[in-house]
Amino acid sequence: MTKKSKIVIGSAVVAVLLLLVVVLLGKLGLMPVPGVHSVFQTPGTCSTCHETWYDEASFAFNPKGNKKKPGGVTIGCAECHPVQYEEYMLSAMGSSKNPLRPGCVNCHDNPHSVSQWFNFMYLAPQSWKNVQLALRDREYYDNVLTPKLSIKERTRFIKTGSRRCIECHTDPSHQQYFKNSVGLYRADVPAHQKKQTDGLTCVQCHKNLTHNLSVPSTWGAKKTKAEQGNVKAGQSKSESCAGCHGENGNSPAGMFPSIAGLDPNYLYLQLNAFKSGQRKSDIMQGIVAALSDQDMADLAEYYTTQKIQPTHPLPKVLSLLQRATMEQGQQRYRDNCARCHGLTGKGQGIFPALAGQHPEYILAQIEDFKSGNRASHSVMRDVIKGLTAKDLQKIADYLASQK
Repeated sequence: MTKKSKIVIGSAVVAVLLLLVVVLLGKLGLMPVPGVHSVFQTPGTCSTCHETWYDEASFAFNPKGNKKKPGGVTIGCAECHPVQYEEYMLSAMGSSKNPLRPGCVNCHDNPHSVSQWFNFMYLAPQSWKNVQLALRDREYYDNVLTPKLSIKERTRFIKTGSRRCIECHTDPSHQQYFKNSVGLYRADVPAHQKKQTDGLTCVQCHKNLTHNLSVPSTWGAKKTKAEQGNVKAGQSKSESCAGCHGENGNSPAGMFPSIAGLDPNYLYLQLNAFKSGQRKSDIMQGIVAALSDQDMADLAEYYTTQKIQPTHPLPKVLSLLQRATMEQGQQRYRDNCARCHGLTGKGQGIFPALAGQHPEYILAQIEDFKSGNRASHSVMRDVIKGLTAKDLQKIADYLASQK
């Protein structure tokens, strides 16, 4: 073989090897290669372990929501995150008909690269074990894995100032889509005004809204002013509240709400609303008149640590009529209320928990929303428009029986 022939053959071998390397890099998604599709963009890649495939690429990213698609996006986030996908689809955002409805990476805008995926799957066995357990154990997912994941994401949102939320909800070109809808950002809402004065960001109040969690996870990130209250100080200051709301926040009378276990941000904002006159109550306005912001934060932090008790616990054995009524109440609640107040009525951030609340109080507040006596900015009037008095009673009775 001549020297020239050796050079030609050697060059051909090198070219083939380089081509194979380029194709391999394309298959692994490490670089874009024309005509080569990454294995991570193929439906069913993860089905060996996850046994689930959702052909919902549109839920991975919605280009109308944000201008630029982040790098590293693979087809259908739900393929590897079926549990999160299902709770997202039950949430206010996932079930929205708004064309700006976000997909996963509109919010999670730093998705996995191949190296991140490889590291998580093979070099972090404990993390992988947690995810595998959570796929088959809902209690484990709700109480162990979700708090860890949510703290990580909320911390990131705090650092970015909830940039993705603000981009979409305040963009002038988007207002046509939000007009007359609950997604319209309104500066006149008291909580939004408090956001400005207290230096808050969206996710600190709307903390479980995108994933409709059965068990709302704790905050765990940078604390708001309300969450910096002192529990012991709040307990000593709660003596003036106990006459109506009970010693531990569980009210003995239907005309007064149970406030045990409510989100501290919600409690803090309601106390401020009573003090400013934005929310009307002769009794409450007299009580809160002398409270400072610190007093309100202390009370909020104390009551959020208390455990709610159902005001109308169910008997161990239900009659057929009782069971049917409870099931109807649960279904009407999930259809109309759960997107904001959570699948199990335990609240989602600024949207208060309703589980265990007096039915009389719930119905009285609904009447106040209907009449405009409470919160002219609230979405509640639109939510309850199609519900009859019987529907509302069933919802209130169902909630009163929950823990």
